[in-house]
Amino acid sequence: MLEEISKCKKCKLCKNQRPLLDKNNSCDIMWVGLSAKKVEDVNKTIPLCNDTNSGKIIEKIENKLNDFRFYKTNLVKCLPLDKNNKLRYPTIEEMNSCIENLLLEINYYKPKIVFALGKKTYNFIHKYFVSNNIDTSNIYYIEHPSYIYIYKRKYIDDYIEKIKNICQKYIR
Repeated sequence: MLEEISKCKKCKLCKNQRPLLDKNNSCDIMWVGLSAKKVEDVNKTIPLCNDTNSGKIIEKIENKLNDFRFYKTNLVKCLPLDKNNKLRYPTIEEMNSCIENLLLEINYYKPKIVFALGKKTYNFIHKYFVSNNIDTSNIYYIEHPSYIYIYKRKYIDDYIEKIKNICQKYIR
């Protein structure tokens, strides 16, 4: 399944960077960010890794939930760049091109909880799932960890505790 996604060419973003994928082979909890970040080698890193502020917060959450298995991914697996080669938000067309890959991951891993990081990610996934009669009962919106880090830094511990409680409540 990852092999199939790694060869994806549904949109032009693969010319910027091949899909960034997690290497884990099972999960209880799936983290879904919006899009990939620029990396030196897609084979040597994973989405939402701890070299970013978001990744550091996710790592803290995972450390408090060490009984669970995690998988990190993005709605858009490749790197959206603007004309100045700066990271940008993916377009609706790019998200539409990539949603099938996310569905492959969800169907393969069968996570008990899917955390959609941020409003853009959640709103797109939720709207797509509802319009295609796909079950949304395990999809949860949470504020993006980078938003928490930048705007609500003094509430990071509360944010972590909230997510930990959701996991412990809904995963048996």
